[in-house]
Amino acid sequence: MKNKKIVVSFLLASTLLAGCSSGFVRPEGSTSYTAGGALGGAAAGALAGQAIGGNTKGTLIGAAAGALLGTAVGSSMQRQENEFRNVLANSGVGIVNTGSSILLTLPGGLTFKTNQAQIKPEFARPLNSIAYVLNNYPSSRIRIVGYTDNTGSYNYNLNLSQQRAYSVRNYLISQGVSPERMNALGMGPDMPVASNETAAGREMNRRVTIEVLQ
Repeated sequence: MKNKKIVVSFLLASTLLAGCSSGFVRPEGSTSYTAGGALGGAAAGALAGQAIGGNTKGTLIGAAAGALLGTAVGSSMQRQENEFRNVLANSGVGIVNTGSSILLTLPGGLTFKTNQAQIKPEFARPLNSIAYVLNNYPSSRIRIVGYTDNTGSYNYNLNLSQQRAYSVRNYLISQGVSPERMNALGMGPDMPVASNETAAGREMNRRVTIEVLQ
């Protein structure tokens, strides 16, 4: 009975923590990595502990270990986000905390000339700053995706988006980021973030994203 009360108390505390974290909203509207990591780790750890130990004690031990691990991962992501915000202030690079990753958006107009995949020399400084932070956290994984608007043929835009994604990847490699950590692909005009019916919308759709994951 005592152990059951402990489990109930733990679950209640987790629920309360989730409620508190949902009230903490960052500027982009996403939640804290640390709280989410702790809760996710606790849940996974509890299941693993129950599976291994087959009893309440195992569940509690697994939950505690999972919560600590999840908190550590979340804390690392939070530090990375803070560093990105510091080094990329006023650069034009968008930074969004998705709750499970850090999404950096490189506007196409700032990064590339029209219909070209060569990075503009003036955009080297923001990319150097991104590489600097990535090199400080060598365990994170990186997904680079290129996008275009829908002007022109689909195949042309798909190829251009792929070339731009690989240009960013190659530049980061030149700054010491391990290629094994990164994958790059192009999506062409797929997955627009704004309407292609307006010039402003098309400009927003021309972009390369760098998603940082643990």
